[in-house]
Amino acid sequence: MLRLGQFVEKCMSSMQTGTQMLKLRGGSKGLVRFYYLDEHKSCIRWRPSRKNERAKISIDSIREVCEGKQSEIFQRYSDGSFDPNCCFSVYYGEHMESLDLVSTNGDEARTWITGLKYLLAGISDEDSLAKRQRTRDQYPSSC
Repeated sequence: MLRLGQFVEKCMSSMQTGTQMLKLRGGSKGLVRFYYLDEHKSCIRWRPSRKNERAKISIDSIREVCEGKQSEIFQRYSDGSFDPNCCFSVYYGEHMESLDLVSTNGDEARTWITGLKYLLAGISDEDSLAKRQRTRDQYPSSC
């Protein structure tokens, strides 16, 4: 059995390797994108994207990570559309925008949910916030 620390490290490593997921949007069909956690663990990035440098969400801006099909966007799809175990939403920014993702399997979704929640918990920990700020000062172009 993996200890929590080992499990979280496994999640981080998997997130940094990246995952292909379906990004749901309002009225149109979803977009398949490759999502990954940047090397400093400070942003989620995706490609391909026309936004290029702006195709990212900083971990600091994430407010909440929700499992399943709870977001407004997921509600627009019929019940059988996606396996709830593969679905999750990342709420971020001042206006609580949502990034609604569908992974290919439940384990993948759980990896991202666990990893993101761990990173969020780290932000509220003053010590780690100071550490991350120092890292950011060393690598100013990271995010």
